[in-house]
Amino acid sequence: MTNNSNKAPDDALIAAVLGGDTESFALLVTRHQQRVMRFILRYEFNADDAEDLAQETFLQAFRALPGFNCQSRFSTWLTGIAFNLLKNHIGRTPTKCHAHLDHDEQPEDACGVAAADPAREYAHGQLLRAMERAVAALPEEMRDAIILVAAEGLSYGEAAAMLDVPVGTLKSRLCRARMQLAGALQEYRGF
Repeated sequence: MTNNSNKAPDDALIAAVLGGDTESFALLVTRHQQRVMRFILRYEFNADDAEDLAQETFLQAFRALPGFNCQSRFSTWLTGIAFNLLKNHIGRTPTKCHAHLDHDEQPEDACGVAAADPAREYAHGQLLRAMERAVAALPEEMRDAIILVAAEGLSYGEAAAMLDVPVGTLKSRLCRARMQLAGALQEYRGF
């Protein structure tokens, strides 16, 4: 592997993997593992389970790579695999309790607020916890829509396809989710 392969676009790395260069898949994993893990942690708050799901996501992606048609972004395809694994995981454990990480347990760079201003850091932590609770309280179809579009950055078309709903339905769910979140977070408007 050369330094140039580190900068190769996903489709070039995919072609290399399909051509027998399995080391190129390691580059794809390195490139996308944080995004996949971040997505999984939005649904599964147990770090061990989340790591298992992330590994299974990449394992399934490797096995299914010959069927990847490059019509969507590789990252979107990975998110779809992770989303399906999450739904199966959550479906197998419907009574499972999820515990959010406390603000103090988050990685140091997770919030991006300078530790030199403790009052601002505390207020930011309160906002993050309130946001997590508000998103978690959304009905599943609204929560899925808001996470896929607002948090993961998928297009309306990509998210609608992943959720197997028309784009108009997705937009309606997003609108309702945003209104519900705005109401739940009203006290934080000045932040």
